[in-house]
Parts: sequence; structure tokens; C-alpha cells
Amino acid sequence: MKRERFIGGAAAGFTVASLARPASAQGKPITIGAAVSLSGIFSDGGHYSLEGYQLGVAHINARGGVLGRPLELKYYDDQSAPATGVRLYERLINEDKVDLVIGPYGTAISAPAANVAERYKMPMLMAETADVVMFSRGNRWIFQGLGPVQTYLYGVLSMAHDRGFKRLAVIGGDTAFPHALANAVPEIARGFGQAIVYQEFYPGNASDFSSVVEKLRAADPDVVLGMAFPTDSLGLIRQLKQSNYAPKMFYEAIGASDPAFVKSVGRDCDGTLSAVAWNFAAKTPENAAFVRDYQATFHREPDYHSAANYSAMHVFAAAIKQAGSINQEKIRDALATIRVPTLVGTYRVNPANGIQLGYTSYIIQWQNGKQEIVYPGNVATAKPLVPFPAWSSPNR
Repeated sequence: MKRERFIGGAAAGFTVASLARPASAQGKPITIGAAVSLSGIFSDGGHYSLEGYQLGVAHINARGGVLGRPLELKYYDDQSAPATGVRLYERLINEDKVDLVIGPYGTAISAPAANVAERYKMPMLMAETADVVMFSRGNRWIFQGLGPVQTYLYGVLSMAHDRGFKRLAVIGGDTAFPHALANAVPEIARGFGQAIVYQEFYPGNASDFSSVVEKLRAADPDVVLGMAFPTDSLGLIRQLKQSNYAPKMFYEAIGASDPAFVKSVGRDCDGTLSAVAWNFAAKTPENAAFVRDYQATFHREPDYHSAANYSAMHVFAAAIKQAGSINQEKIRDALATIRVPTLVGTYRVNPANGIQLGYTSYIIQWQNGKQEIVYPGNVATAKPLVPFPAWSSPNR
């Protein structure tokens, strides 16, 4: 792969092109630039994110575009490297002359990309960061497009509290988002009378988790909170089985949220909890159309990154429409004040800092090789299975 991979246009190389541009959107395209992790340690989520952006653009164009103009997405592969992401956003703005920019995948790239948005005074909707720290630094050009990181954890710790589980272990890769998740644990845990008895950050590209699991066994927590991406989530679950270690509750932040997780570990995933930012079981026409068209276009199930980025593109379109032009300041003001119903909730931010107020997260659990929503109860598709089943259990 070339060091900089560019693919121009929302539908290039994909069947999204089959969602034809209508006659009413024949003006000069509004170009939106993004750097997305298509290789490197964040590439699993990065591909879902890109596909969400692409389908969002296709659907918006199929309905007439914005201001009578079609949207066009231009993107580069940031290779999961923050410095590369910054350089690519600079390129999109200075060389490609995009009209607007939208956020990259994940906290590690989003945090430095936010500085580019501020430097050029271009509004950036951050569809892929739950961390709230970057929104407390006085940057008026960035807006959060996921529920805050606390929403990823509250449900699982509430479930643990209801069962009398008080001892927590926190582990994760030594990258930005796992640290953001870990930093949010103490305050929530104190409210539930829980305490962290062990914490470790292993290298972000780790492949051997044997020592991590043995340290967990020695610490004897009730709940293991794995702040893990897909690759280390798979490594951890395999090592738990190899070591014959089963905590009472096992949570893998976002890695186990991938619908394809079961294809790699089979029924060994059963009992694993994770967080998603999208109620995939919602019985609405919009949700059904999104899932149907995503499957038809990309030939796989969408995950919550897909839904969040799809939603972000619709929010951006609503902000452009409200601004009435591609005026950066007017679009910024629109993003700060509008409310937009989306697949992942009603977009609504704190106008003072851009922190998301309208989105939340859901806790899912793998049961019988299928994802089920187990929290909150009002949208649950199944009851949680606790404790995490022993590796010798006939239920596996």
C-alpha cells in the first residue's frame, strides 16, 4: 500500500454508486474531507467508519443533496498514525481545497486533528470520539458525534453493582481511547461502591496476553474491564480460554462490539459484554433502510461506527442547510445549536464546548453466538447472562 492512499469521491470503487444522484442535485459538489484509519491498529473500526460516511453521502445525494448540490467525500488513509492524520487534514485543506472537514476514526487521531480544525477555523464533527477531554480546551470548532465515554461504562458497572460485584480490574492497550475509558472508571465506580484492584496498559500492538491474564487471576477481580479494540479483544478472549480463567463478568469495550467478532472466536465469545452507541434492534423505518442498504452495498453487517458516521453526515448536511451556504462560521454556529434526529439518537451538544448531550450507549452481550442488548432494560433484547460461563460449561 502506498504511504498515502487517496480515493476521491463518495462512491469510488463501491456499489454506493448505484444510489444514483438525482436530477435535483446537479450543482457543483460540496466536498467534505476526512482522514480515516484504513490500515494499522485502528483499521477495523476505520473501515466501518468510512462505509458509514459513504452511505450517508449516497443517501443524502439520493434525496437531492444539500442546497441543490451533491456531497462528495474525499479521504485518505491515515494508517492509524496521529501525525499522518494531521498532515492529511492539512493536505485536504491546503492542496485539495475541500469545502469542509469531518472527523477521523478514534480518539488518538481526533485529538490532534482538532488542532487543525481550530487553526483553519473549520468546523469538524467528531463522529468517532467519546472522550470529552479535548472538548474542554477552549476549541470552539469541534463537536462530539458519540455519547460521552462515561456512557460506555455506566451500564456495565450498574449491572455489576446489582449483583454485588465490587472488585474491578482495568486493562487495555496503551493508546488514547483505552486511557480515556480507564480514566472514567473511578468516578463511576465510587458511586457504586466499587474499587479498582488491578490496572495495566499493555502495548497497543500486543499479541501475547498470557502474563496479563495470570496477573488478573492473582488479583481476583469480580469484573474485568478490557478497554480493547478488535485485535486485542480477540487475543484476550483466546488467552482466557487457554488459561482456563473466567471472571464473574467480562467486558471488552469496543472490540467485542464488532458484529464479525463471532467469526473469529465462535461460541467462545458467549458471555462477553461490550458497548455500542447504536440501538441496532430499533424497529424504525430509518433503521431498517440503513441496515438494508448497508448490507446490500458493503456485503456485511454494519456496526455502531457505521451508524455513528452515517448519522454524522446527516447532521453535517442539516447544519449546511441551516447555514444556507458553505460559510464556516455559520456552519459552526449551526452545529452548536441544532437538534437533529439520527440513527444514534437526537444530536444535541453543549453550545459552550461541543460535548454531546443527546446520544448514549448500550451494553450488549454475546449469547448463543449473537449480539443481544442487555442494558438499558427498556430496549433490551435479552436478559444478561451472569456470571461469565466457565470454559468447561456445556452452554458453550
